[in-house]
Amino acid sequence: MPQESRTSGVLRFNVFQVDLRAGELYKAGRKIKLQVQPLQVLAMLLERPGEVVTREELKQRLWPVDTFVDFDHSLNTAIKKV
Repeated sequence: MPQESRTSGVLRFNVFQVDLRAGELYKAGRKIKLQVQPLQVLAMLLERPGEVVTREELKQRLWPVDTFVDFDHSLNTAIKKV
């Protein structure tokens, strides 16, 4: 289960640390390049440890209602990058 510093918005899990406010991911202190959507997927999963996060919930978080995108392909790509 990730540990979170509520004041800083930083989650720590194993050797990883994600700063949700800055949008940065670190592994053992080294910054890992991660695009916005994969980072949002990771954040949503970390916010709900042990729970199922549906594709529909991810879609609502990642894309505004009026966005036209190949959702399945885009989500699969974002998840692969995590």
